[in-house]
Amino acid sequence: MSGCKINANIQLMGRIASMLLLLVFPFFGCREDKGILCTQEYRFLVISIKNSASLPVLLTRYYVQKTGTGETLEFPDSTGRVHGKYCLITDSQMSMTIKTGSEFIFHGLVDTNEVVREKYLVGNDGCHINLIAGKTEIVILK
Repeated sequence: MSGCKINANIQLMGRIASMLLLLVFPFFGCREDKGILCTQEYRFLVISIKNSASLPVLLTRYYVQKTGTGETLEFPDSTGRVHGKYCLITDSQMSMTIKTGSEFIFHGLVDTNEVVREKYLVGNDGCHINLIAGKTEIVILK
């Protein structure tokens, strides 16, 4: 009979441990910074540029400029360009934004011709960047 009691206690302890793990687990993927719990994910705001035939547009060069300060962001070439995907801003540039939003302009060039000039409002939640306003899909009609 005492063997049954031990097994019941072990099962109860296992259930309690499982419940505690479920309560604590969500905090393992977070970091605490200034009283805010942040996930460890790394965010990129990406836009898609296509032509009127829905084919990806391969820009020769692109950059993002912060309105007001003129600070310029340039990103290294990536395989995303082949698919018409371009980075607007990442969590690394979060300090360039304010919570309520900072204005940026995306400039896209084919050869020396500017084919995209689009405004964006980017803010942050204290942990990650957030797109407040602006198109994530752009169609070039040329």
